[in-house]
Amino acid sequence: MYLVYEGDKNGNNIPDDEEIEVLPLKGDGDFRSPECIAFLKEADIVVTNPLFSLFREYLAQLIKYDKKFLIIGHQNAIKYKEIFPLIKENKLWLGYGFKGGAGHFISQYEDKATAGNHKEGMIRVSGVTWFTNMEIKKRHEDIILYNKYSPEEYPEYANYDAIDVSKTAEIPCDYFGEMGVPITFMDKYNPE
Repeated sequence: MYLVYEGDKNGNNIPDDEEIEVLPLKGDGDFRSPECIAFLKEADIVVTNPLFSLFREYLAQLIKYDKKFLIIGHQNAIKYKEIFPLIKENKLWLGYGFKGGAGHFISQYEDKATAGNHKEGMIRVSGVTWFTNMEIKKRHEDIILYNKYSPEEYPEYANYDAIDVSKTAEIPCDYFGEMGVPITFMDKYNPE
């Protein structure tokens, strides 16, 4: 199904049920179908939670059609060979995250999470983040660095000329060579 909302008709500035038309799709709703691609072409901004197993393919489609987007994905997607180059080329970055790196989604499954922020009727998914290509303030914020470089605290890799930094907060402020940082650094990455 798809929804059609053509603006506020009763003047309360809220999209009410009677102002939203629910219509059946002709096909099965697959994002790759001609019907759904036609809807995509009409869209100004895409906000969704694609299946993680199809994340690469879905993001490639958004890039192909030059769409602005805000989508949820697993933080490990940063490491995908199709995704990381987009980050390097400033075509994709991380949006504002989920508290504790965990998102809650409405689900029919019982949530067996032991985390203190369990929510009734929802399932907790760890390691999720927002991916976007829309400008946000956080993308241009500087990280305050205070650690000083020392060879004892920052070992070099045996097979690559770079140092290992185990925590983003411990990036040395006075080292300008290459370094390996944790994946969580990408949440604070500033392209400048």
